[in-house]
Amino acid sequence: DDFVKQLSELHMDNLKQRVEDIGVVYEQFGKTPIASRVFSFLLLAEPSYKTFDEIREFLNASKSAVSNAINGHLQDGTINYKTFSGDRKRYFYLDLENWKKRVEEYAKKLYDFNNVMEDVLKHRSNNDIEFNNKLKDVIDFQNFLNQKIDEAIIKWKEK
Repeated sequence: DDFVKQLSELHMDNLKQRVEDIGVVYEQFGKTPIASRVFSFLLLAEPSYKTFDEIREFLNASKSAVSNAINGHLQDGTINYKTFSGDRKRYFYLDLENWKKRVEEYAKKLYDFNNVMEDVLKHRSNNDIEFNNKLKDVIDFQNFLNQKIDEAIIKWKEK
Protein backbone atom coordinates (compact mmCIF):
# COMPACT_ATOMS: atom_id res chain seq x y z
CA ASP A 1 0.00 0.00 0.00
CA ASP A 2 2.76 2.47 0.90
CA PHE A 3 4.67 1.62 -2.26
CA VAL A 4 1.60 2.20 -4.44
CA LYS A 5 0.94 5.48 -2.62
CA GLN A 6 4.55 6.59 -3.16
CA LEU A 7 4.34 5.70 -6.85
CA SER A 8 1.10 7.66 -7.18
CA GLU A 9 2.61 10.69 -5.43
CA LEU A 10 5.72 10.46 -7.62
CA HIS A 11 3.55 10.34 -10.74
CA MET A 12 1.51 13.32 -9.50
CA ASP A 13 4.65 15.33 -8.73
CA ASN A 14 6.03 14.51 -12.18
CA LEU A 15 2.74 15.50 -13.81
CA LYS A 16 2.63 18.78 -11.87
CA GLN A 17 6.17 19.60 -12.97
CA ARG A 18 5.38 18.80 -16.61
CA VAL A 19 2.26 20.98 -16.46
CA GLU A 20 4.38 23.77 -15.00
CA ASP A 21 7.11 23.39 -17.65
CA ILE A 22 4.65 23.38 -20.56
CA GLY A 23 2.71 26.23 -18.95
CA VAL A 24 5.81 28.42 -18.85
CA VAL A 25 6.32 27.85 -22.58
CA TYR A 26 2.65 28.48 -23.38
CA GLU A 27 2.74 31.79 -21.49
CA GLN A 28 5.02 33.05 -24.28
CA PHE A 29 1.95 33.03 -26.54
CA GLY A 30 0.33 35.72 -24.41
CA LYS A 31 -1.69 33.52 -22.07
CA THR A 32 -1.90 34.14 -18.34
CA PRO A 33 -0.09 31.73 -16.04
CA ILE A 34 -3.32 30.04 -14.93
CA ALA A 35 -4.69 29.79 -18.48
CA SER A 36 -1.37 28.25 -19.52
CA ARG A 37 -1.59 25.70 -16.70
CA VAL A 38 -5.18 24.79 -17.61
CA PHE A 39 -4.08 24.23 -21.21
CA SER A 40 -1.06 22.20 -20.12
CA PHE A 41 -3.06 20.06 -17.72
CA LEU A 42 -5.64 19.21 -20.39
CA LEU A 43 -2.84 18.44 -22.81
CA LEU A 44 -1.34 15.89 -20.42
CA ALA A 45 -4.49 14.64 -18.65
CA GLU A 46 -5.72 11.10 -19.06
CA PRO A 47 -8.48 10.81 -19.88
CA SER A 48 -8.12 13.92 -22.03
CA TYR A 49 -11.14 15.64 -20.48
CA LYS A 50 -11.59 16.93 -16.95
CA THR A 51 -14.29 18.61 -14.87
CA PHE A 52 -13.96 22.12 -13.54
CA ASP A 53 -13.33 20.77 -10.05
CA GLU A 54 -10.67 18.32 -11.25
CA ILE A 55 -8.85 21.15 -13.01
CA ARG A 56 -9.16 23.48 -10.02
CA GLU A 57 -8.01 20.84 -7.53
CA PHE A 58 -5.05 19.75 -9.65
CA LEU A 59 -3.88 23.33 -10.15
CA ASN A 60 -4.71 24.28 -6.56
CA ALA A 61 -6.18 27.51 -7.87
CA SER A 62 -9.18 29.62 -6.97
CA LYS A 63 -12.55 29.06 -8.61
CA SER A 64 -12.52 32.51 -10.17
CA ALA A 65 -9.03 32.11 -11.64
CA VAL A 66 -9.85 28.73 -13.18
CA SER A 67 -13.24 29.97 -14.36
CA ASN A 68 -11.69 33.01 -16.07
CA ALA A 69 -9.02 30.83 -17.69
CA ILE A 70 -11.54 28.28 -18.96
CA ASN A 71 -13.86 31.02 -20.25
CA GLY A 72 -10.98 32.62 -22.12
CA HIS A 73 -10.10 29.31 -23.72
CA LEU A 74 -13.76 28.66 -24.58
CA GLN A 75 -14.00 32.07 -26.25
CA ASP A 76 -10.87 31.55 -28.35
CA GLY A 77 -11.83 27.97 -29.23
CA THR A 78 -8.83 26.32 -27.59
CA ILE A 79 -11.05 24.38 -25.20
CA ASN A 80 -14.49 22.91 -25.61
CA TYR A 81 -16.63 20.78 -23.35
CA LYS A 82 -18.86 17.76 -23.50
CA THR A 83 -21.44 16.26 -21.21
CA PHE A 84 -22.46 12.71 -20.51
CA SER A 85 -26.04 11.51 -20.21
CA GLY A 86 -27.18 11.55 -16.61
CA ASP A 87 -24.19 13.63 -15.48
CA ARG A 88 -24.73 17.38 -15.05
CA LYS A 89 -21.02 18.20 -15.10
CA ARG A 90 -19.20 19.67 -18.05
CA TYR A 91 -15.99 17.94 -19.09
CA PHE A 92 -13.43 20.26 -20.64
CA TYR A 93 -10.96 19.17 -23.30
CA LEU A 94 -8.58 20.69 -25.82
CA ASP A 95 -10.33 21.21 -29.15
CA LEU A 96 -7.53 19.94 -31.36
CA GLU A 97 -9.49 20.22 -34.62
CA ASN A 98 -10.22 23.85 -33.91
CA TRP A 99 -6.60 24.36 -32.90
CA LYS A 100 -5.43 23.18 -36.33
CA LYS A 101 -8.04 25.36 -38.02
CA ARG A 102 -6.86 28.37 -36.00
CA VAL A 103 -3.27 27.82 -37.15
CA GLU A 104 -4.47 27.95 -40.75
CA GLU A 105 -6.48 31.11 -40.02
CA TYR A 106 -3.44 32.69 -38.39
CA ALA A 107 -1.41 31.94 -41.51
CA LYS A 108 -4.10 33.69 -43.59
CA LYS A 109 -3.97 36.71 -41.28
CA LEU A 110 -0.22 36.91 -41.80
CA TYR A 111 -0.82 36.97 -45.54
CA ASP A 112 -3.45 39.72 -45.20
CA PHE A 113 -1.18 41.75 -42.92
CA ASN A 114 1.65 41.46 -45.40
CA ASN A 115 -0.59 42.90 -48.13
CA VAL A 116 -1.24 45.89 -45.88
CA MET A 117 2.49 46.30 -45.25
CA GLU A 118 3.21 46.22 -49.00
CA ASP A 119 0.59 48.94 -49.48
CA VAL A 120 2.21 51.00 -46.70
CA LEU A 121 5.58 50.70 -48.42
CA LYS A 122 4.11 51.90 -51.73
CA HIS A 123 2.78 55.05 -50.05
CA ARG A 124 5.85 55.94 -48.04
CA SER A 125 8.08 58.69 -49.35
CA ASN A 126 11.65 57.95 -50.26
CA ASN A 127 12.93 60.29 -47.53
CA ASP A 128 13.77 57.47 -45.14
CA ILE A 129 15.53 54.97 -47.38
CA GLU A 130 17.05 52.99 -44.51
CA PHE A 131 13.66 52.44 -42.84
CA ASN A 132 11.99 51.61 -46.16
CA ASN A 133 14.70 49.06 -46.98
CA LYS A 134 14.26 47.40 -43.59
CA LEU A 135 10.50 47.37 -44.06
CA LYS A 136 10.92 45.80 -47.49
CA ASP A 137 13.19 43.17 -45.94
CA VAL A 138 10.51 42.35 -43.34
CA ILE A 139 7.88 42.12 -46.08
CA ASP A 140 10.11 39.86 -48.20
CA PHE A 141 10.72 37.64 -45.18
CA GLN A 142 7.00 37.42 -44.43
CA ASN A 143 6.26 36.65 -48.10
CA PHE A 144 8.82 33.86 -47.95
CA LEU A 145 7.21 32.48 -44.78
CA ASN A 146 3.72 32.77 -46.28
CA GLN A 147 4.83 30.82 -49.34
CA LYS A 148 6.36 28.08 -47.18
CA ILE A 149 3.29 27.95 -44.95
CA ASP A 150 1.00 27.64 -47.98
CA GLU A 151 3.19 24.85 -49.36
CA ALA A 152 3.19 23.08 -46.01
CA ILE A 153 -0.62 23.28 -45.68
CA ILE A 154 -1.10 21.87 -49.19
CA LYS A 155 1.39 19.10 -48.51
CA TRP A 156 -0.26 18.31 -45.17
CA LYS A 157 -3.72 18.08 -46.75
CA GLU A 158 -2.39 15.71 -49.43
CA LYS A 159 -1.08 13.21 -46.89
